Amino acid sequence: MKKITLLCFLITSCFGFSQNWTTGDVTLTTGYTVKFDVTSSTVTMTMVGPSNEWLGVGISNVVYSIGSQMGQFNDTDGSGDVVIYTNNSIQDRRMPGSNGTPPADSSSDWSLSSNDISGSTRTVVATRDRDTGDANDYDFPTSPPASFTLVWAKGGAGTNNSFGFHSGGRGAVLANNNVLSNDDFQLNPVRFTISPNPSSRNLNIGISYNASREYNIEAYDVLGKQIYRGQLFNNDTTIDVSNWRSGVYLVKLTSDEATQTKRFVKQ
Repeated sequence: MKKITLLCFLITSCFGFSQNWTTGDVTLTTGYTVKFDVTSSTVTMTMVGPSNEWLGVGISNVVYSIGSQMGQFNDTDGSGDVVIYTNNSIQDRRMPGSNGTPPADSSSDWSLSSNDISGSTRTVVATRDRDTGDANDYDFPTSPPASFTLVWAKGGAGTNNSFGFHSGGRGAVLANNNVLSNDDFQLNPVRFTISPNPSSRNLNIGISYNASREYNIEAYDVLGKQIYRGQLFNNDTTIDVSNWRSGVYLVKLTSDEATQTKRFVKQ
């Protein structure tokens, strides 16, 4: 199996007693990832995929049966929550229990936070309440579940990104590397900053350097290919990214005690 399977689950390690948790970046298919960051009150979803297609993710407790139709998911038991990005908007939908178009919920609980395009890659960030009180919505637990199913679809290549028939552009994966996280996590006690972001030429890495520790920096593209690796020996280090292709990258800082990952957009 390709190394991208492992990369898709790069996550912040668990420290302290925070009850926040994350799925890490889950690869749905080549060039299409999703991540859910969950706190006690909110959920933040980050979808990264083709800039010229609509993007859809379904969230379910039902384990997908390989070879079965998507119709096994439905909204009658809360197993078929669907989020669609299309035409610069987020749509809150649900599985119909058949192969038809997922109907829209009576009200949308998701809010679009950002919609950025870099080259042919779109990054969509949306938020909603962790527990919306809507029976059609997936109730994200307060602690990381052992696993849950993510079904996906995308299609409608073209400038309008219209939501519609997606032919073979669909599938399912199991999100099973869910762990506790802490957005305020520091590397004992190291600041980890990257700037500017996005950038077309230089990437500045900022840490609180401690000469008694070793700091490694790595960068991966969305396909899981490592495109940079080095060590940090100062509080501030500049990396030349002018030869990197435009797109989204994961920048991972590792010390002898902890690991932290940040998302970087190369223009």
